[in-house]
Amino acid sequence: MTLQEVYFIAEIVVGVAVIFSIVFVAIELRQNTYMMRKSMADQRQARLNWFHETMVTNNEFRHFQQRMVQNWNQLDYDEKQRAFFLGTRTLIPSLNELVAYFDGQLSDHEFSNLKWNLKIVKSRPQMADAYRFLKDGYPKNVQIFWEELEPYQAPSVADAN
Repeated sequence: MTLQEVYFIAEIVVGVAVIFSIVFVAIELRQNTYMMRKSMADQRQARLNWFHETMVTNNEFRHFQQRMVQNWNQLDYDEKQRAFFLGTRTLIPSLNELVAYFDGQLSDHEFSNLKWNLKIVKSRPQMADAYRFLKDGYPKNVQIFWEELEPYQAPSVADAN
């Protein structure tokens, strides 16, 4: 076998290796994307679980939530500060997920769940102050989406009867 034949065989082997490495990178990228989406969904679920568990197990928090929703204008300065920080705690991860959606990192199915959650979040009175504080840290498309989003209108208990 001549040196030139060895060279050509080596080129073929390198070409096949490059193709295998590209396939490997594609598989790894796909797995990484799946894990990132799963992680965001798990974090969303953990936030909701924290909120629901706290509502069920903490009477003071539950009463505070009710006062925020029903008597926002009657809250004192300390209560509005507390509501503001609760609002930023809730809004930051939600807006970060919205950024991820606009970056193509969330599926349409995941986005529909996120959008529903954002509508509920936006319906809370403390979110207006939290959003004004946070908005400049987010891209324009996120700001436009949030500002055009219609808040969730819960049916009243009287409507259910």
